[in-house]
Amino acid sequence: MRIGVVAHPRKNIARLTKMEIIKETAFLVSQGADIELVVEEGLSRGRDFTGIRYQCVRDMDVDLVICIGGDGTILRTMQLTSVPVLGLNAGSLGFLMEPYPSNIRALLEDLLNDRFIVEERTKLSTVLNDERLPDAVNEAVVMTGTPSKIQDLVISINGEQGLAMRADGVIVSTPTGSTSYALSAGGSIIDPRLPALEIVPIAPFRVNIRPLTVPDNFKIDLKVIHRSRSAIISIDGNYKRRINYRDRLSFTRSGSPARFIRFEGGFYKRLNEKILNYVHSPKETLI
Repeated sequence: MRIGVVAHPRKNIARLTKMEIIKETAFLVSQGADIELVVEEGLSRGRDFTGIRYQCVRDMDVDLVICIGGDGTILRTMQLTSVPVLGLNAGSLGFLMEPYPSNIRALLEDLLNDRFIVEERTKLSTVLNDERLPDAVNEAVVMTGTPSKIQDLVISINGEQGLAMRADGVIVSTPTGSTSYALSAGGSIIDPRLPALEIVPIAPFRVNIRPLTVPDNFKIDLKVIHRSRSAIISIDGNYKRRINYRDRLSFTRSGSPARFIRFEGGFYKRLNEKILNYVHSPKETLI
């Protein structure tokens, strides 16, 4: 089995876990296990381990990726690979992640013996004019490029004009992203198994402009129609581009799903523990 390893470069627990994975892999290989590790290029290598390759995530030819960090780390990883990803929570909330393991060797043995499930979720495809942008696991956000100045937007759904608004921006969200920025902006929580996309206005000028949920086989077209104010598109908070008057954005369900490796717990258990009953820990800091 070929396993990729990605770790948040500035989280000490992520770096230590990466080294623990390398150490336990070396032990399992010495016992006859067939494992090859590929570690993300740019991570601190520590001491030299024989047989470890370092590559950027996009170039990894692996069966799965272990991602150590928070939700932002796994979103960045899933923009760069289509293989199943196991997220190990080394952040604060980690809604998309699995709990941090108590035994790394046992974790690797579970992976080797296929003692896990792969949960597929919708990704969002974005096209700017005729250019395909990176897919989103959570959302694409179109926001005003000028702070404190609202933007004029027109949204069409399957060729029919659905929304015309003046607002700070708009979120086009997958069901996975419905528990992220879209939820904070007033959107609904959508079960990730539903074939849907959500359109959520951000601070609309007219209060009767409400979020809209549409089937995920629909095409959502968006235009910025203010002649002098540009906008910015942000995809999963990682990729950003400026949008100008007359630029065309189209959103559809991607043909490549996000693949999460899961061991335990369903969506509603995770939702209750992480969001609905989430209690701020004294150890956590807001940045």
